[in-house]
This record gives sequence, C-alpha cells and structure tokens, in this order.
Amino acid sequence: MDKIKVGIAGTGYTVGIANNHVNGYKYCADDCELVALYDIVPGRAAQWAKEKALDVKICATFDELLDSVDAVSICTPNYAHVPLVVRALEKGKHVLCEKPLSTDGDACEQAVSYGKCSDRIKMIGFSYRGIPAVRWMKQQIDAGKLGSIHTWRETLGGCRIANPEVLLEWRMQQDLSGTGALADFGCHMLDLCDWTLHGVSGDIVEVQGMTSCTIPERKKIFSDGVGAVTNDDSAAFNLRFESGTLASFMASRLGVRRHTIEVYGEGGMMLFRDDKPNEVEVWFKEKTGGYTGEAEVIQVPQEMVVEPWFNAETREFIDCIKTGRQPDRSFERALYIQRILDRILESCETGESVVL
Repeated sequence: MDKIKVGIAGTGYTVGIANNHVNGYKYCADDCELVALYDIVPGRAAQWAKEKALDVKICATFDELLDSVDAVSICTPNYAHVPLVVRALEKGKHVLCEKPLSTDGDACEQAVSYGKCSDRIKMIGFSYRGIPAVRWMKQQIDAGKLGSIHTWRETLGGCRIANPEVLLEWRMQQDLSGTGALADFGCHMLDLCDWTLHGVSGDIVEVQGMTSCTIPERKKIFSDGVGAVTNDDSAAFNLRFESGTLASFMASRLGVRRHTIEVYGEGGMMLFRDDKPNEVEVWFKEKTGGYTGEAEVIQVPQEMVVEPWFNAETREFIDCIKTGRQPDRSFERALYIQRILDRILESCETGESVVL
C-alpha cells in the first residue's frame, strides 16, 4: 500500500493544535506523509510551514487541499468543522476532525448524517483517550478491580488566557466556539469519564452545571478597541450515572494547573495526574473491608506507552484507514457527547438539574 497522503486545514494562531497533528503524522511516517496545508487567512499557512520547516504544498482553497490528499485533519474553529467535514466526505476523503464536532448538537447532525452515507474513516479528536495511565485505569475498572464505582472527580484546564492582555480569540466567542471552557475541556472530560465508567456504571441519567466569565472584555485581534467575551472562562458540572455513581468536574481556562482524575470504588481508589502520564497511584482494598497499608505507584506496562500520548490518536486514524475499521471515536460519539454538553448548558442557564 502506498503511503497515505494527509493534509491539514487550519494552522491557527492560538494554542497551535495543528502542530500536534503534524507531530502525529511524523510519528506514523512509515505509513503516511503530510503533503498539504490550507488556512483561510492568506499567507498564514505558508508562514506556519516555514516556521515548522515543512516541505508541503500550500493550498489557496480547501478544495485544492482535498484534491491533493487521501485524508485530512480539520483543525479550524469549531463553527467551521461541519461544512469542512461534509465537503471532505463529498470528495471521498478520510476525516480526523478536532473536537468538538460543532457548536451544539443540532449543528453536529449534518456531519453525522453525511458520515452514514460514506465508507470513509470518520474520527473525532478525543485525544485524551491516548493517555497511557487512563487506558490502564479503564482496564482495571472493566476487569472489576474497583467493583462498583462510587465517585469520579476530574480537573482540566490551563493558564494561558489568565492574563487579561491575551486578545479576544475565536475560542472566547460563542458564535464561533459554542461554550468556552465547558466545550473546550468539558468534551474531553465527559468522553473520558463515560468511556471509562460506562461498562460498570451504565448510562448518564442526570446532569447539573454552573459557568462563569470573570474577564468579560478583551482587546480585539484584527481591529482597535475591545470586544465582549461571550462564553465561559470556567465551568463546574456534575453527572449521575444509572448505577448511582457521581462524577464532578472543574474546567477552567484561567488557572487549572494539572489534569487530574480520582476514581473511588468499593475495591479501592486510583489517582492520575498529567505530569506522570505513565503511572497511576493506587490503593486497592477488599470490597467488604476498609483501607489498610499504603497506596502504591503502578507503572503502566510498556506496551501501552506512546510518547507523547497525543500520537496515539493519529496512529489509530492511520491504522483505521489501512484496515477499513471505523474508530469508536466516531462522529456519532461526538454527537452523543455534544448532546450531554447541551444539557449541561441548559442546567447552567436554568439553575436546575436536567434529567436525561
């Protein structure tokens, strides 16, 4: 099989997520080759390629990129995901789309519908599933090591825009991004929690949430003056599973230093923190007894380790193209997670829990 030709749409000016895709495709260089870039802002893709020392074609239109590749990573602002996904599928291309699939569940429906009519690979960028420690924790839970799960607690975010002088980006505008921290980080958190616990705890049956925006105005990027931040800086939300498992989350763009997960069940506890992605702190116990002894640190088996862990996503995408297997990180999965986010937003707006 010839190498799969890959392109990237959206080279960005904020967190640089496209760079993770570049590195991921380099990791899979035996099977694929990055050959083309496109960005809606003239000159930006060329400058970005120069900075990254990439020998690729710079395309003037998205269609030109599609005509040059077998597969495409879509790394644009959220509102543009669906039309680009649909066009790529119309042109018969495999698609890896950054999360979330769109700004709300209704907007996601078109991509899901087109996807059902295409035999191409359709994958959503829930990349945190590639963290070795989280994958190992899921293995233990699926094997019944913790028994029934009492609680899950997770924090995720960053500090980059805690500075009020950071300019008004698309991620801070509801019409371009949807929700803020709730979408940006919350979709990863929801996916990890539901993916890890569903086999033991069942469906999510109730949600509640709160959001805040504490830096309401920022200087504009492309013009003078200031503009309003129209989505959330921080979000706190909770879930109840049908088994009774409770899950709580804190997502913030203003100062969450670590991604952490704590899981507590009748058979003990497991703790993860992102500065140690290949190990888990565990304190197991008899399911009918209490805690004794001390917690210990478990190193994840080497066969589960991918360095850096983001590369596991592009590896799966390329493997799916080679084998024809559709990933479980599907567009249907993206829609499911988005519908839950929509219900959490409803709770934020009404101040009441929402039963699913």
